[in-house]
Amino acid sequence: MDLTEGKVGRQIILFSLPLMLGNMFQQIYSITDSIIVGNLLGSEALAAVGATMPVVKLSISLFTGITLGLSVVISQSFGTHNNEEVIKAIDSGYCFFMLFSVILSIFGFVMTPTFLRWIRVPATIMGDAIKYLRVTFLATLFLVGYNVSNSIYRGIGNSTMPLIILVISTLLNILLDYVFIRFIGLGVEGTAWATLTAQGISFLVSYAVFQIKYPHFRTDIRHLKFDSQSLKKSLKIGMPSGLKATFYWGGYTIITSTVNVFGQATIAAFGVASKIDGFVQTPISSLGNGLASFVGQNLGAVKPERVRKAIRASVWFGVFVSVLLTIILFTFARPIIMLFTNDEEVIALGIEYLRIVSLFYVIYSLQEVIQGLSVGTGNTLLLMISTITAMWVVRIPAAKILSHYLGAKGVWMSIPTGWFVAMFFTNSYFVTGKWRKKFDERKAQMEAAKQNI
Repeated sequence: MDLTEGKVGRQIILFSLPLMLGNMFQQIYSITDSIIVGNLLGSEALAAVGATMPVVKLSISLFTGITLGLSVVISQSFGTHNNEEVIKAIDSGYCFFMLFSVILSIFGFVMTPTFLRWIRVPATIMGDAIKYLRVTFLATLFLVGYNVSNSIYRGIGNSTMPLIILVISTLLNILLDYVFIRFIGLGVEGTAWATLTAQGISFLVSYAVFQIKYPHFRTDIRHLKFDSQSLKKSLKIGMPSGLKATFYWGGYTIITSTVNVFGQATIAAFGVASKIDGFVQTPISSLGNGLASFVGQNLGAVKPERVRKAIRASVWFGVFVSVLLTIILFTFARPIIMLFTNDEEVIALGIEYLRIVSLFYVIYSLQEVIQGLSVGTGNTLLLMISTITAMWVVRIPAAKILSHYLGAKGVWMSIPTGWFVAMFFTNSYFVTGKWRKKFDERKAQMEAAKQNI
């Protein structure tokens, strides 16, 4: 989709909606795992799966962040109709991510027991947690590969095809979860094998469909052409985002280790509530991702006024969605938690988490949506600084101090504190107008290029 022409509000919403649905279905992968595990295997197995989440997120956070850089480079090249640069970015992205995902997979598999000891996972669930996490690490190549493919689609303005592929893959994951646990009897490990299989299929199908649908951007995965300059551009934009994600999930891991000392029921409740929290936040974060692609293309075309209009439309839509989500979670917290478990202690703790955190979704929206402006203009260093400050200076100390006096409830209360800090950073970048300098620089580059012709 060409995002440089047409009605701004309509475009940003229509482009973001498939991203929202796609990200929500991606969250359903882990949510389905927890629902099936909790109902078929019990709260102990549910706690084992929940305990691994921060390790999984931390391990792939750097790669996930860098794919944003790849998407921005592609969107900017696509916006200037430079197909050769788009192909270079795609090939170089695949080369880089495939190599390092294999390294991460091997390293993670070997280090799994050590990682879980570091975050103080109780001995009662350690065995199941190790089995689940090791298989999950084996799926790293497919997970990272799919994220790369998704960023390529997003960069050229197609947010619908990844959604279609992901829906099919998610349904397959649900089916395989049930088969591997219920009929084959693989236990907690079975749900990880189901996810590995479904993710592998989603990556391969996504890659194949792209080759057929976009022959002018076709790449041969067996003979990828690496371009160091193209990768350098992606890393320059994406590395701060990758480090941002790494610092975030590194801090989240420390918070998880704080939760783990309160026992199995609290671990299970935190795992379930966090996944629900992450699921309902995806519409808001997807608006930010959609805005990033919109900004990237319009930066390439030097159309700053379209960007300003898109920011306003995204913010208002984000506020509306966040208020709606708060009402839903606060009202229906109990039946939602009961989808995962019938353990009353886990349910009570999960309800407490959701009702505290959901009250601040508007704040989350006001910082998350405008992050797309920073990503789209390539100013991802700001987001890294914002995350470090919000997580390590504010949220972690708050979790440690509040949990000392209030127990697990103190951890729940610490989560929104970082959103206020991040909101200050991202909104300051927009309000001060510093983002316009990127458009001035791009305009100067285009005028210089015309003079050299």
